[in-house]
Amino acid sequence: MTTSIVINAESGTARQYGAAALRELIHTAAAKAGQPDVDVQLVAPAQLPKALTAAARGSTEVWVGGGDGTLRTAAELAMKRDIVLGVLPLGTMNLLARDLNIPLEIENAVAALCAASVAAIDVGRVNQSLFLNKSALGLYPEMVVDRERRQRLFGLTKWPAMIRSAWRAVRRHRMMEITIDHHGQRSEILSPAIVVAVGSYEFNAGRLFNRADLQSGELTIYVSHEKTWLGSASQLAKLFLGTLQNDPSLQVIKAHNLQIDFSRTKPVANDGEIDMLKGPIRYAVAPQALKVRMPVEAT
Repeated sequence: MTTSIVINAESGTARQYGAAALRELIHTAAAKAGQPDVDVQLVAPAQLPKALTAAARGSTEVWVGGGDGTLRTAAELAMKRDIVLGVLPLGTMNLLARDLNIPLEIENAVAALCAASVAAIDVGRVNQSLFLNKSALGLYPEMVVDRERRQRLFGLTKWPAMIRSAWRAVRRHRMMEITIDHHGQRSEILSPAIVVAVGSYEFNAGRLFNRADLQSGELTIYVSHEKTWLGSASQLAKLFLGTLQNDPSLQVIKAHNLQIDFSRTKPVANDGEIDMLKGPIRYAVAPQALKVRMPVEAT
């Protein structure tokens, strides 16, 4: 049976290799792994939903390469049609690929996916939208909005723009007045940053936002109670050093569902993609709702 592979032609890795070279690389790697019949399509971002729908028609499995937005679109389709999703690490962070033990080198990733078993993992919902790793309010979406502005206006690449945006967001240190409802409890909170994760983070140095358990059936809510920009800068440093779990100003809440309310429309970063949402917003976990190819261990 032919394996359909749909790749965002504007992803960094696709641009780096070029369409023809990347297509040939994947074909060669798949043939070596015993899967010679693959159909590789590189499509423009605007055509991704149509291409993914066509690839899923009459198929039980689709592999996808691209960033967060590409994976969210593909995951929604895979869940709707009850098919298996294979993740090729062609984005910037590749958080889901890392969690699934998929190697970051293309040849090794293809080989690992060919040999991988199928598992069902949890996903998150914020209102009616899907997120696979995290949904964030406060500092992080502010960074993303400013990063996109710098890329658009000044032509900066993603990481230099993000570093400048992170510094600006931390120094401004805007506080949010929000209300969190969970387990029948209602808490009024003043916070610069909140992250709602599917599962929980290990906070290992060198691997941001990595998760060991993708089937916990829970959301983990991380609430910063830092009151100064220096405190938030310290939390960012602890995140990179892998010691954030020991920070006394970080509150951790476990829940299957929750509601967050606030007075004005805010940017919410769902897997790095910005949605402008008006409170209240409702979060829920969908246990083992997405079928994926998951190698037993990285190769």
